[in-house]
Amino acid sequence: MEPSQPMNERVEEFTRLVEALRADGIPFLLVGGLSLSAHHVERTTQDVDLFCRKDLYPRFDAAMKRLGYGLLHEPTELYVRYSQPGRAIVDFIFADQSTFAQMEASARESMVLGARVRTPCLEDVVAMKLFALEQGKRLKDMADVAELARANGLDVHGPEFERLCLKFASARWLNLFRETQ
Repeated sequence: MEPSQPMNERVEEFTRLVEALRADGIPFLLVGGLSLSAHHVERTTQDVDLFCRKDLYPRFDAAMKRLGYGLLHEPTELYVRYSQPGRAIVDFIFADQSTFAQMEASARESMVLGARVRTPCLEDVVAMKLFALEQGKRLKDMADVAELARANGLDVHGPEFERLCLKFASARWLNLFRETQ
C-alpha cells in the first residue's frame, strides 16, 4: 500500500476495495507482497496485486471506476493497472478460467489489513514468485522466495522446491537459492 498513507487509511482503502469486488460478485485472490503475510512473511509494498479471471475484466473495470480509480495504461494480456491520487496502485493479474479455478481450489482464507481475503496456498505463491523472478529478475522476488522458504520450512535443497523452481523459473535460480542457504 502507499507508504505515505497512515495505516488507518490503508486499511480503509483495502477494505473498501475488497468489499466492492465482493459486492459485485467478482472472484479474486490476493497475491503479491500483501499475500505474503498469510504465509508468515511481512513485507512493505506500495501496491495491491489481485489475481483474477481475464474474462471478468469488464466487471472489475466498472468496479474500479466506481471507486474512483483510473487506468494507468491499457490492459495487456497479463495484467491491468489502476491508480488514484494518494492511493495504492491496484494491479489485476489475469488468468484463464482453468488456471484461476486451480489456484482458487487450493487457496486459503486470511486476514490482511483488516479484511478477510483468499490467498493462494504456499506452493502457488512460491510458483508465482519464481515465475516473476524468471521473467523480470526482480531481486525482491528472490528475497520473497527465500523468506517464504525460511518461514515455512521449505527446503531449497529438497525435491519439491527443485520441482517448483525448474517448472516456473530455471536451474540458474535453483542454484542461486541453494548457494545462499
